[in-house]
Formats: sequence, C-alpha cells, structure tokens
Amino acid sequence: MSSICEIEKINFIQFPKFILVWIVLFFNNANAQNNNDSVFSSIAISKIQLQSIHTNEKFFLNDNQNTKPFTLFVFLSPECPLCQNYSGVLNDLYKQYNNHIKMYGIIPGKAYSNEEIKKFKQEYDIEFPLLIDYNKKLTSYLHAVVTPQVILLNDKYQLLYKGAIDNWAVSLGKQRVKTTQNFLHNALQQSLSNETVLVKRTKAVGCRINDY
Repeated sequence: MSSICEIEKINFIQFPKFILVWIVLFFNNANAQNNNDSVFSSIAISKIQLQSIHTNEKFFLNDNQNTKPFTLFVFLSPECPLCQNYSGVLNDLYKQYNNHIKMYGIIPGKAYSNEEIKKFKQEYDIEFPLLIDYNKKLTSYLHAVVTPQVILLNDKYQLLYKGAIDNWAVSLGKQRVKTTQNFLHNALQQSLSNETVLVKRTKAVGCRINDY
C-alpha cells in the first residue's frame, strides 16, 4: 500500500506542467512586487485613474501618448517641508531631462483640495504636471510610502531607481550642509547613457503618506 507521501509525489508529478509553471511565475512575481523588484505592468498602470489639477478631469497615463523612453513619478505632499524644499531641484531636473523623460508629480490621497495643490504649484513654481491619486491606487501599486519619493521606470516599466532625490535630507528635520550624492540625477544620466544604474534603491526621507 502506497504511503500518503508517495501518493502526493505521484499527483505532483502528474500535475500539468503549464499549471506548475504558472504557479511558479505567479509567486515569483508576487514576491518581486513586494520587494519592489518587479517589472510593472503598463496595462495595469494605464488603467489607474488620476485627476489633473489643471482641468479637474480624469487622467489616464496612456492618454498622453508617451513616446519618451523613461517615466519618472515624484510623490509629493503640499504641506511637507521637504517637498517644498526640493521643488527647485525637481524643477532643474525637469528642465534638464524633459526631452527624455515623462515626469509626473503625484499627490496621493484626498487630504488636499485642488485649490491647495494649485497654490503649492504656484508658490513653488513647479513646472512639471501634478496629478492627484485620490484612491492611492498608483501609490500602492508602486509601493510609494513617503513624500518626497521618486520612482524611475523605463519604457518596459522596469524599475530603474526608487528612493531619495539625493542625500541632502538625513532625517526629518536634519539636513546636510551640502549634498554629496545625487541619486536621481545619476540614475537618469546612467539610464540615458544605456549604462547600469549603480545605485538602484535608497531610503527616501520625508513625510509618511497617510490613509486619507
């Protein structure tokens, strides 16, 4: 009489191979997604509904016919001091790389009205588009947790860099006298030069994204 282990072994071997492959891929992708190592789905991202602060209309990322090879998401909060302080740096990066990247400022949640966000944009002369992620679907999908935080993807939606803009902010309320490492700038330069991004992830310092 066969043992239970022997029966389970036979059943496993007889299990259709294509289903086994699907199961392995599913769990590998889920684990990679949790570790922020995955290739994100362009289809999934394109279905996420955002809102433009300019027109107050629904905005889908695929509506803009993005032909640029890189997409940069910058998660921001109008009241976060670091977001305010980094506005100049982000504007400079936008001017420098606008021909090669599609750059979006993402405001997660429902904590701020259009008027508050527009005031933030005007007061800090933010030149790149700001979009509201009311239901935080894009925020959750890309695993953004603080503001400011940047996420750089290539045209295949592979994650190239995620984390801090640079190393100026050591912690909340503590900054270096001078920035010594420009993580995002380096990632953009290396990506545009078809080089491997040497520093792929850093810990972003900022205001935690709330549940509103």
